[in-house]
Amino acid sequence: MSGLKSGRIAIVILGITLWSFFILIRLVQLQLFEHNSFVQLATQRQQVTRSIHAPRGVIYDSHMAELATSVTVSTAVAEPRRIQDITGVAQELASILGLHAQELATRMMDPARQSFMVIKRRIDPEAEKRIEDLGIDGVYFVDESMRVYPNRELACQTLGFVNMNGDGGAGLELQYDKELKGKEGVYSFDIDARRKSFRVKVDKSPVQGHSLVLSIDKSIQYIADRELKAGIERSRARAGTVIVMESETGRILALSNYPQFNCNTYNKFRADFWRNRAVSDLFEPGSTFKVVVATAALEAGLTRQNELIDCQMGSITIGGHVFHDHKGYGLLSFSEVLEHSSNVGAAKLGMRLGEQRLYEALRNFGFGSKSGIDLPGEIIGLVRDWRSWSRLSIGAISFGQEVGVTSLQILNAINAIANGGYRVRPSIVDRIIDEKGDLVFARTPERTRLMNPRTAKAVADAFEGVILRGTGKRAALEGYRAAGKTGTAQKIVGGQYSNSKYVSSFIGFAPLPEPKITVLVQIDEPQAGHYGGDVCAPHFQKITQETLMLLRIPPDQSMPPPKEAPLIAESDSEDYLPNATPVQPLAALAANRAGNEAQETISVQVGGGDLAVLPDFRGMAKRKVLDRCIEMNIRLQSRGSGIAVYQWPLPGTRIPPGSTCSVTFAKGNLKEQLAAAEASYAAQQSNAPPPTGDRN
Repeated sequence: MSGLKSGRIAIVILGITLWSFFILIRLVQLQLFEHNSFVQLATQRQQVTRSIHAPRGVIYDSHMAELATSVTVSTAVAEPRRIQDITGVAQELASILGLHAQELATRMMDPARQSFMVIKRRIDPEAEKRIEDLGIDGVYFVDESMRVYPNRELACQTLGFVNMNGDGGAGLELQYDKELKGKEGVYSFDIDARRKSFRVKVDKSPVQGHSLVLSIDKSIQYIADRELKAGIERSRARAGTVIVMESETGRILALSNYPQFNCNTYNKFRADFWRNRAVSDLFEPGSTFKVVVATAALEAGLTRQNELIDCQMGSITIGGHVFHDHKGYGLLSFSEVLEHSSNVGAAKLGMRLGEQRLYEALRNFGFGSKSGIDLPGEIIGLVRDWRSWSRLSIGAISFGQEVGVTSLQILNAINAIANGGYRVRPSIVDRIIDEKGDLVFARTPERTRLMNPRTAKAVADAFEGVILRGTGKRAALEGYRAAGKTGTAQKIVGGQYSNSKYVSSFIGFAPLPEPKITVLVQIDEPQAGHYGGDVCAPHFQKITQETLMLLRIPPDQSMPPPKEAPLIAESDSEDYLPNATPVQPLAALAANRAGNEAQETISVQVGGGDLAVLPDFRGMAKRKVLDRCIEMNIRLQSRGSGIAVYQWPLPGTRIPPGSTCSVTFAKGNLKEQLAAAEASYAAQQSNAPPPTGDRN
């Protein structure tokens, strides 16, 4: 019996030993191997972590005046699982915040939102105090950063805007989004079993984003905005652009587009208000393009400054078509060809160059390629390879037809005359600084020699004659010598050149003999007059005069006061071929003009999500474009019917959900036209000739 008893005791002891051993192993497992996971679980149940929004960097003008800054605002948030009476709380909050009570209650009952949800952003102080007085458990406020533009519309397309998610949506805010965004901070607070919070601590402080210091001068920008608006109203035009550039460096001192929008309330304006027309809109330049042809011929030694050119009393036949001048000129000197804007004289200089050499000159001046400005949405324009030109192309291109350029491209080309023969890289941002004001990046001017200084001076002298004796008399300054060129080009409407819609322009520089600024004034579809010397030159005069005074450039006291300008400018060349048909790529791209087609807006259900990359809609039917927009949670704004021929923002642009994409549709056999345009673009980029075809 004693042996049996001893055996039972041994079994019990062995069992207790094994049980203790297993407990010990489990304790070792929990304390050593699973310690971190349990600490994490405890932290999740006892501690809540929230991010602290980092202030976005400031955007300054060249004198450190704030153009865009950030302020702290309150956002009402909730943890619905802590709220006992969701329906009652939703009614109280909705009455204070102007929300729909039932919709708010539905959102608060959503299982996916039980731990955290945003009730409303940007709460005003009075509403915040009323909600705090309610003392609702589970409803509290967090600080967020809101973008503010103190000058509202000033330089709106250049600055852009920041959307509700805190991402740059256009302009510099989009271009420099990574630099402007700061690094978010983190704070945490402990909670008890009743979800009451206590012991708040900041785990990681937020870091403000880098700030931009622009070349834009706020005062000059104001002048440009004011005069552009005045020019639009005076001529009853649909749109316009003004650019003021520092001649030597390419720094942009002012860039204005009309119509404008308020950056603070960007979502109240159509998407096409946001686009920067100076870099994203294509047009045929007209007479201002004669400068390129004349300069190239002079540089190549194919003409002389004092040469007399026979303008054949105002007409010349090229490729079976007759080119006309607005007045019958006989012998004109090289300078007088530019002063009087002779189409015949320009065409003769173009023919001396020949197709290949003229094409190479266009490319050297920067046409058909991006200027490299630090703004989003810039297009390359349209310069077809010389092997795809028709027999009359050399004449038409010589005075600005059959090519598509941007305002910035043509300004940059004229600027090469102003600075003695250099093509510069335009820029907006001078430097980037960190939150302490220390330098992160500084831009250095980029210049490429295009021509001999003597060539540039000869063309500049001819340009001065345009203001003194030619079509630009109304651009004459007081106390400063200036030079410039007028332009009056027909627009393409319905696949043909219009006899009533024009793009008027004046581009010039001052003061001579050492220009400091180059200025473009461009008015789209003026109704009260249409010559560049009448519509644009007076506003060039005011902008340039005031800008030179602001830059403290002393006037020449020995200069006599300018002669009284005529009330109506001397008739400029109208720069067109009677009954001409535009080249197919330009005819297709011209379909985006809002005034030519009915506009409609299609509402699309939108939701949250990451930035979407816009596909290329061109060539798609409207139904397919709409389906793609629905898939991407973006809003479609369409014009016309048929297939897509133009879109804004451009393909490849990253936009947030809920944004608007404007797409223009047109009927007809446009797929082949668009294919030809794309083939031409590709050929230009690769320097390979496009497919050959019959030449007219």
